[in-house]
Amino acid sequence: MIKLLSITLIIATSCQNSNRKADQLIKFDLNELPNTSQVRLSDLGCTDIEYLPLETNELCMIPRINDIRIGQDYFIIHFFTIIYKFKSDGSFVAKIGTEGRGPNEFTVVHDVDIDRKNQNIYLVDGWQKRFYVYSESGQIIRTFKTPLYASIEFRFTDDGILSYNMNQFANVENSYNLIDTSGRIIKNFPNMYSWEKDEGAATYVFQFENLFYRFNDKLFKKEVYSDTVFVFENKDFKPHLVIEVGKRLISPETRSEYTTEQIRDNFITPINLFEFGDYIYYEFIVPLNDHREGLSFIGSKKNDFQALVDPEKDIINDLDGGPNIWPKTIKDDNTILSWIDALQLKAHVASDAFIKSTPKFPGKKKELEELANSLKDTDNPVLIMIKLK
Repeated sequence: MIKLLSITLIIATSCQNSNRKADQLIKFDLNELPNTSQVRLSDLGCTDIEYLPLETNELCMIPRINDIRIGQDYFIIHFFTIIYKFKSDGSFVAKIGTEGRGPNEFTVVHDVDIDRKNQNIYLVDGWQKRFYVYSESGQIIRTFKTPLYASIEFRFTDDGILSYNMNQFANVENSYNLIDTSGRIIKNFPNMYSWEKDEGAATYVFQFENLFYRFNDKLFKKEVYSDTVFVFENKDFKPHLVIEVGKRLISPETRSEYTTEQIRDNFITPINLFEFGDYIYYEFIVPLNDHREGLSFIGSKKNDFQALVDPEKDIINDLDGGPNIWPKTIKDDNTILSWIDALQLKAHVASDAFIKSTPKFPGKKKELEELANSLKDTDNPVLIMIKLK
């Protein structure tokens, strides 16, 4: 049974744009978390599911997937310093960039994105303070330095590249910078959540201090210190919705005063955030009953449907009896995107749970069985695309 949480509409004004008029925002109240429950894909209005094996050869072995970026009829697969381009049919195109210390080589890839105007691929090495630009075929076009201190995340916008600066050492003047494709600063966005760090003390590192996502052709962001999700429009941030977590939200004051252990054991750690269809998906780690637990909140922006799930096991695939779905991002506004290791997919199809399942689309179940049987244990991951109405 799906547990319902409260949802209200609130009147709020932007703390980052004093000229913005009062707007009605959706507020999801997560102050009190209910027990987790299971959700079926059909409960979310999902009507179709497709699997896309990524080509496997000696030029494109994927240990894991950290992120995926969606281009025009292609995918960019990112795993630390490994970046591969695959066509929309799963066939391999090219390796993007070279790790090293030579000319036009990077030492680390903090983030990657695609310029939708020309489909060029950009990556950033924050330690070098350098962006690298590649063609659709993976050839280096140019690099450019930036004056940004710790640019580790960026996304393309209609107004330029919006870059986020890591704030883990309490010394960032601007949280975001809008730059052009040559690295020149268009606009700075001062750090709204300054905190103080004791000299010599360890600092807690949020792996996802800032969360970017795209939806409805717009860019959104949420910082770890704020309940509000903002949309970036016309070179400014405007409030979009609120995910209220109450005492589990870490404030700059508590960040200044608490030890790393206290932060870890008392506050929410964001992991992932995106929207699909009429829903918002928020994944986080939260301290519960003397341990830390990974959970995901799924809430409708239009009705009372809300649920708290364990993302590894509680989203049931009742469409074709396939493996449970762990949402990762979206392919488009109405398509959830996930992935699974080939070995894991084969193991599920061989299990009693799959054999005895009675999904909504028996034909899809047969197709999945045939796909799994065609895979090798060592094949690259398989992308999963779940479509809504």
